[in-house]
Amino acid sequence: MKKTLVIAGMAAAILMTSSLSYAATNTTVDTKKQPACEKKLPCKKGDFKANKHKKMNKPARSNLDERLKLTDEQKKQAHDIRMKGHEKMKPVFEKMMAKRAEIKKVAESDLAQDKKDKKIAELKKDMKQLKQEARKIRIENTKEFEAILTPEQKAEFEKIKQEGRERAKQHHMKKHPCPVKGVQPIKK
Repeated sequence: MKKTLVIAGMAAAILMTSSLSYAATNTTVDTKKQPACEKKLPCKKGDFKANKHKKMNKPARSNLDERLKLTDEQKKQAHDIRMKGHEKMKPVFEKMMAKRAEIKKVAESDLAQDKKDKKIAELKKDMKQLKQEARKIRIENTKEFEAILTPEQKAEFEKIKQEGRERAKQHHMKKHPCPVKGVQPIKK
């Protein structure tokens, strides 16, 4: 009995010293200071613009203001339109985030599968309505922005929109390649 206790005590001591030495060797502090230009700002949950450009893998494009050659007055008007649009869009995105969280909560719940499916279908229907509402707000914003443009600027803006559509199409095709040429993938 004494031998067992002594052996157990020695084993505990060995484990404790080895874990302490491991912790000491793996807790080195990086003394190199990261340059301010390389520091990344923390992304708040719900910040829908934070990683937008990374996700789309968009090539660098010139500033919209420069490309359209907006006057200072037009820049101010465009800014006001954008801010008004953000204010309209914010509650819609908050509702969408809440619906997503609710869908996740239902999916992880202990409900019967048929009840889960029914509840999730209702929530997805609500999400679809919210997406339509967001789309309507974006269309209104675009029309309001186009109203401040000259005919030449409108033509350039149409080119920019078409380029965006092409990039989105290319991105979609990379993400969802269609195995048969000429056949469109089935939308869910």
